Amino acid sequence: MSDLTLAELSETIRQIYAASRCGDVEDYQRRALDVVARHIAFDAAWWGRGSFAQGVHHVHCSFPYRLPVDIAERLNLSDPDNVVARRVVTDPGRAHYFGQNDLMSQPSTALLTEYMGIAQSVCIADVDAELGVSGFVSLARSSPTPRFSARELDVLELLSPHLAAGLDMALADELTMRRNPERTALLATDTLGLLRVGEASAADMLRLEWPGWTGPRLPAPLVERIVGRKTEFLGRQLHAAIHWVGDHVFVSMRRREPRDMLTRREREVANAFAAGQSYREVALALDLSPATVRHHLRSAYVKLGVTDKAAFATRLGSS
Repeated sequence: MSDLTLAELSETIRQIYAASRCGDVEDYQRRALDVVARHIAFDAAWWGRGSFAQGVHHVHCSFPYRLPVDIAERLNLSDPDNVVARRVVTDPGRAHYFGQNDLMSQPSTALLTEYMGIAQSVCIADVDAELGVSGFVSLARSSPTPRFSARELDVLELLSPHLAAGLDMALADELTMRRNPERTALLATDTLGLLRVGEASAADMLRLEWPGWTGPRLPAPLVERIVGRKTEFLGRQLHAAIHWVGDHVFVSMRRREPRDMLTRREREVANAFAAGQSYREVALALDLSPATVRHHLRSAYVKLGVTDKAAFATRLGSS
């Protein structure tokens, strides 16, 4: 077992949770790994979430720490019979050691190991059998010596559940920070649209557009926008704005409104005109010709279903 005293373990866990209150989600992951490094020496780390389906690896979230940023893409293309993934997923909750012989035992893992510049690693995973998704943390050293010790594996096993819980807390805090009076529901998902945390109103908001939705994966049209790294979804009933923090995806939603039909440029022109600027002032501010300003305003009037400036400003403001 770990030789951490109860007081040391309690303080380390407290520091992990405290890190979840500082900065964004990736700041938490960086700070939490710094806490782990006080008890386990490592040169690099990989923290993520993934699945394996139809012979293909899918990395849903990837946080490389002192590693190349594209390792997730390289793993997704590697041999499905990955010795590391197979061992940690079939025996979750335990820290597994992989020496140089293990890491170099297959051509695909050997290429990935050389690319990452590591000589040994220790990895642990938790598995959600119902969803077929695994969260994982892997620590690595660039030299084969000193070898990760049994004590260090024990420490990782003790801290791993708290790293995962702290991540959920950081995601929830990020939702709170992103709250906007215009947005009535927020949620966090991974890059493949699998729900992580969300406000109670998020499910009701999604069912406005997709009445039969039950989760936990978001509806396919919204997932398509996330996978394509689009910043907006506009449905018949729902407007969603999509933001990324690393590989963590935040979706803020509200009911669709008339102004959602306006293009970005139409919104810019309409807002300036409704605020009292003249055609010429709007044109000068946005570096457009007065004729182009008039064209955008005519289009905005039609889309908002109004015919005079007072109604235009009211409709634009109320929506």
